[in-house]
Amino acid sequence: VVTGEPKVTVVAFTDIQCPACKAAEPIAVQLRSIPGVRFIHRHFPLLNIHKNAWRGARALEAARLMGKSADSADKSWEMMALLFDKQTEWSDKGNPDELFVSYAKSLGLDEKTFVEKMNSDETDKFVGEDASLGNKLKISGTPTIFVNGEQVAASFVLDRVKELLK
Repeated sequence: VVTGEPKVTVVAFTDIQCPACKAAEPIAVQLRSIPGVRFIHRHFPLLNIHKNAWRGARALEAARLMGKSADSADKSWEMMALLFDKQTEWSDKGNPDELFVSYAKSLGLDEKTFVEKMNSDETDKFVGEDASLGNKLKISGTPTIFVNGEQVAASFVLDRVKELLK
């Protein structure tokens, strides 16, 4: 639990279909558990090389939106872990939506609501806003990580965060 303002803010732009993002996810998991760190995930689907990245981002957003109510835990981190874990299963599918629905059900999310959220304008808007921000920042690949506004390579993020928390 973070009390007051966090000392360090980490913003990570990822593509849920990106193998490098999958490889960096253990670092993100660590960062999310460090007291004094605010971790913000942003979508940056690289559609020129990952045809299902936008759909995957929408599935992730649908899980996040469903976990926002007071009586439900945030399922987005669980969905992210599942999407990364099963990346090879859905990446080359013509339409991976059925797989995404099965993943959502395995997390205890209501199928009908998940499908509505995944296909909603609201979800599309969230993904689009993140992608637009990434374009404004001239991001060229993923993962791209900023620590207190400074771009830091994934392999150095933990050291930089620990340094700032001293």
